[in-house]
Amino acid sequence: MNKRIIPTGYMILLSVVIPLMLIQMSCIFDSPSEIPGYPSRVDYSISLESVGTPSLCECTCVQDLAMVIAGDNIVLVDIAYGDVVSVLDTGVEIRDLGDTDVDGYGYVLTESLLYPVDLVGKSLDPPLNIGSGAKFISISVDDDTAWIIHENDCLTEVDLLTHEVFSIPSKLLDDCQGIAADQNGDVIFLAGGSRRVIAAFDTETWTETGSCPLPGDVISIFPGPPGFICAVVEGSNELWYIKKENCELYKMITFPVVPITAASMPDGSYGYASCESVGMIIVAASGQIEHTTTEFGYPQSIDLSSDGSRAVICSAEYETVYILKK
Repeated sequence: MNKRIIPTGYMILLSVVIPLMLIQMSCIFDSPSEIPGYPSRVDYSISLESVGTPSLCECTCVQDLAMVIAGDNIVLVDIAYGDVVSVLDTGVEIRDLGDTDVDGYGYVLTESLLYPVDLVGKSLDPPLNIGSGAKFISISVDDDTAWIIHENDCLTEVDLLTHEVFSIPSKLLDDCQGIAADQNGDVIFLAGGSRRVIAAFDTETWTETGSCPLPGDVISIFPGPPGFICAVVEGSNELWYIKKENCELYKMITFPVVPITAASMPDGSYGYASCESVGMIIVAASGQIEHTTTEFGYPQSIDLSSDGSRAVICSAEYETVYILKK
């Protein structure tokens, strides 16, 4: 009897186990893999070896375009299809890019000229003379104003609709190392080496409305998620988020070492950085390291599209622009 009971029990066991295994295998192979909440996979790599070394990039909201500095050229890149759509030669050294586009235009800053870039026509408009020694630019998109800091720490205001240029008479901050403008133009934030602060100034009265102390010089300062500006500072291995309303430090995303450059997802959920000995790294707001790679060397510039679906990476080491997607 035992010889009949054992096979029967075995068959009953198989009749239960095999369907469960098939169900599990079905779940594994039929379910799509989880997509990360940040762009990290290379979609396109675009060599700029014949154009110039990519050093700075800014995403725009016009037709999925990014502006990339490559030598004396502005390269317009379609980040949805990985195409170079235009190469615009300024013929002079480019100092900075406007950090947002206005009414279909991007802006390129040289030592003494401001070039409007027609993002629809893929061309350069005639430049505006904004005075010598220009270093940094930031744009208030709601009131169509560009703010420019010069090497002598003077500030210039440019009306992007009328092309009128105004000089602000008094120096606001000595040894200025960067500028970030509020979207509506009511406040600008200047980063200063002599005082080692990021200070906010009311653009109506030019009075200082708040400041945030720093441990060292500012590597970069730029508009962050709504209500914040971001900064990377020597002596700190964090990406700083500073409240626009009171110029106070709100939170930091920590990287293994001080970043060469950094960027924030539009909602502040992840920080991107290029770090020596690490490569590119993505860290969640919780502090969790999500992704590291040396595929791009040590990028000189990182920016994200306004919807957070694409990242643009400038690698001077490989003379290549990489487009990442989720």
